[in-house]
Amino acid sequence: MNSSETASVVRAEGESGSHQFMISGYSMTKGIGIRNSISSDVFTIGGYNWVIQFYPDGYNTENKNCISFYLLLKSDDSDVKAQFSFTILQQNGVPSAMSSTTELLTFKSTSSTYYSSWGLPKFAKRSEFEASECLKDDAFTIKCIVTVKKPLQLTTSYGVTVPPSNLGQHFVRLLESGDMTDVTFEVKGEIFKAHRYILAARSSVFNAELFGCMREKWTDTITIHDIEAPVFRSMLCFIYSDSLPNFEKNSNDNGNNNDGEYDDMRLMAQHLLVAADRYDLERLKLMCEDYLCKNLDVSMVASTLTVAERHNCIQLKAECLRFMSSPVVFKAVAKTDGFLHLIKSCPSILKDI
Repeated sequence: MNSSETASVVRAEGESGSHQFMISGYSMTKGIGIRNSISSDVFTIGGYNWVIQFYPDGYNTENKNCISFYLLLKSDDSDVKAQFSFTILQQNGVPSAMSSTTELLTFKSTSSTYYSSWGLPKFAKRSEFEASECLKDDAFTIKCIVTVKKPLQLTTSYGVTVPPSNLGQHFVRLLESGDMTDVTFEVKGEIFKAHRYILAARSSVFNAELFGCMREKWTDTITIHDIEAPVFRSMLCFIYSDSLPNFEKNSNDNGNNNDGEYDDMRLMAQHLLVAADRYDLERLKLMCEDYLCKNLDVSMVASTLTVAERHNCIQLKAECLRFMSSPVVFKAVAKTDGFLHLIKSCPSILKDI
């Protein structure tokens, strides 16, 4: 007698993404009138196009003393189910307490009269927002996270369910345990033990230093002078795990970490990008570049542009220049210490600004 076993699974999945919208010259937006909005660029999440709408004078008369934010579907698709949140970022890019998340909502296409947009008419009282530290140099940034619900999928399974790879977790545990290490690095007074063959397999520079003509094969301890210890630690973690450090988690740990110098994790990303370029870790370099592109603000854009120019980050440089293209934004950036350093260290950049 023949027998067989099958299984079926219904998967409810969603696709998430975020978009940051900087409003510069906020005071000049006030007075445009109730129900009049300022729109962001079109961005794509979950295969659909979206736009953030900012109502500085309120969405309606009932909320005229509030600032309002709405999310508009810009695709000709109807019945798109999505959940979203709006969060005003602090000047260092960390989310502030001014945040709100919606329930799952149904968006109609832009050709529909109603329900192509949903939002938060009472997002924040204007007086409280203007008194907060989120508004600085007449500018602030709102971050919108959108999760688009995908259609239910019925799948029939034959065979065995294989879990995702945990190779990176095993290598990180090997690094943390210190077992079988055969090379030691001293970085600004801190000691790091690692495995030569893993470093060499991941980085052509480490390969040359440890086994090639530059080899320090018989050196007990290799001293690194031009990288800070927290940065070197994060780079080692990437080499073993192939994943980027959780910047947002680290930047929200209420100051409990030991790397106080890097409380603004964009600064960590800048230094990590430099280290990645030095050790030919192209994937890490691109991941840092992507993170910095998505977290620009007035206080950090000039220093980020300096890093982009020095380390040939074409996309990051273009995004920094686009961010600074507004006269109001450029005026605020020009007052920062980072801009003065940019002009001194990379004077040729002036022709691009």
